This record gives sequence, structure tokens and C-alpha cells, in this order.
Amino acid sequence: MPQQTANDQPLDDSVSATPPRPAPVIVFGALRSGTTLLRLMLNAHPELNNPGEVDFLTDHIRLAPDAPTGWRYDKVALASDRMFTAQAIEIPNDLDGLDLMDALLMRLAAKSRGLLCVSMHRDLPLALQLLPGARVIHLLRDPRDVARSSVEMGWAGTLYHAGEHWVRSELEWERARAALKPEDWSELRFEALMHAPQQELARICAFMGVEYSDKMLSYPEHSTYGLPNPKIAGQWTTRCDPRDVADLESRLGALMRVRGYAPSAPEAPITRARRVWLAVRHRMGTWVYGVRHYGAVPFFGVRIANRLRMPALQRHFQSKIDARIRRMLR
Repeated sequence: MPQQTANDQPLDDSVSATPPRPAPVIVFGALRSGTTLLRLMLNAHPELNNPGEVDFLTDHIRLAPDAPTGWRYDKVALASDRMFTAQAIEIPNDLDGLDLMDALLMRLAAKSRGLLCVSMHRDLPLALQLLPGARVIHLLRDPRDVARSSVEMGWAGTLYHAGEHWVRSELEWERARAALKPEDWSELRFEALMHAPQQELARICAFMGVEYSDKMLSYPEHSTYGLPNPKIAGQWTTRCDPRDVADLESRLGALMRVRGYAPSAPEAPITRARRVWLAVRHRMGTWVYGVRHYGAVPFFGVRIANRLRMPALQRHFQSKIDARIRRMLR
């Protein structure tokens, strides 16, 4: 279950006056867009190091004018973040703000040799502000497959609602791209990666300044992921109800076209009754999945604690959910 903790605070122009922060290559894409698969490919390269998702770098940092660097971390929330704990790195007690971010990046870089690449799903404009000089690989996938996969993960009950985080990520990308030089970003389509993996990976390697290595496709030897397969792209055509697809396309049609994905059918307006029915399906779908996989008490407990603004209790229930997620992923 994704954490809805995107940092939407206003950006502080004074950050640009600070010394340059460590500048990794950021792989940015919506959840379920293929970032894990790409991470495995990059990490298999002898000159690249991708330790995984690092959204915790921006999820828990806040503006703090009284702090030495102008920023401060919520260290309690950071320490309990599932993706942070998975990295098995320490939080230095004597550091905070951008100094702490530096230290965390140094610890991530020390996990392996080679150029540091990190994966992110949100807050890219903020990450680029805090990490001047960072370059970006924008991973783009058909939103219909992103939504299909999100429903299967229990993050949404309908395709219509599951497309929301794809839109949010793509709009963030538009903001970030406007601030980047053309040579500092490259786009990779998931579908192209499935159809021509060597060619696409060689292009991405050239962007990062390393030679392509055949070892990038050796990841099935040490993971549960198989080799790139064109059949993985476009699964929405056979695994989704056409009416549900039409609902999603009615919501995302304009942005889909901008990104090069043509809707499968003429746009059909959604009636008010249909929206109500979709909302009911969405709520019931997420509840059924959550109770079945995480248990009723943790699933509803984290939501009630959030509504009541009880962060300690929320972290308690979230830790129960995170523990079950880790068991599911093994």
C-alpha cells in the first residue's frame, strides 16, 4: 500500500545558494511503472549502483528557517518509514536537514561501487531543488497498465481511481522538466524496454556516461523477475473490462494523448450515477483487499489515527501493515 505522504510545501529559493548536494541519477516514474524492474537492470551493471526507492528523502523533510541548512527532518517518521528501514542504514544523531540528506546518500552510495542511481515516485521538483546537478531518467508506462497493476495491488478499487497517481507523477514531471537542461534528462518508455531491451538500456547507459553491459539482463539469476517480454506491455487489453478502460480514458484522455498513448475508444461522458457506482466500488475494493491482506484492526486503525491526527498511533498500525507487506514480498 503506497504511503500518501507527498511533500507539497512551497519551495525555498534560498536552497540554490547552499553548497551543491550529492547528485545521483534519479529514476522517476509513477508507482507500478516498472521502476523496480529497471532498478534490477541498473544494479546488475558493474558500474552502477541502484539501492532502490528513496522517497523517504523528501517525504520527511520540512522547511525550518531556524535550522542551519533551512530544513529539518522528522526523524521519528523517517526511522519508521518502511522503505527507509529496508535500506538498513543509520540516521546520524548529530545531523539534520540537508546535512542529514548528504549522509544518507553517502550511506546509500557505500552499498556498492559505481554511479549512484535512486528511484523516486513523487516530489521530484523538491528533490531537484535539494540536489542541484541531479539528472533524471523519466520512466513512462501506459497509464492503463499502471492502473491495472495498482488495482491488483489493492491501492484502488477501480481503474478510474487507480489512474490518479499516474496523473500526479506526470504533472510533477512536467514541472521538473521545465527546470532541467535537455542534456540532464532522458525518457524511457516501459513498452520500448520490453520490446528492445538491449537497445534501450544502451541508450540509457550512454546518458549516464557508462558502457552498456550484457550483465544488465542477468537480474533473473538473483530475483523473481523474468527477462523483458513484449507480452507484459499492453496487458490491459486482455485483463481489463472495456467499460472500466473507457472510464479511465475519459479521465486521462488529454494527458494520455500528450504522452503518446491513444485512447482505445471515443470518449464517453461518465454519468453522475456511474461516478457514484465507481466510488462505491473503489471504497469497497480497497477495504476488502486491505482487510484480507493486512487485517481489519491495522487497516482501519491507521486510517482512524490519521483522521484523528494521532501520528504515534498511526505509525503503530502502519508498522503492522508494513510487516505484513514485507512477508508478502518474500
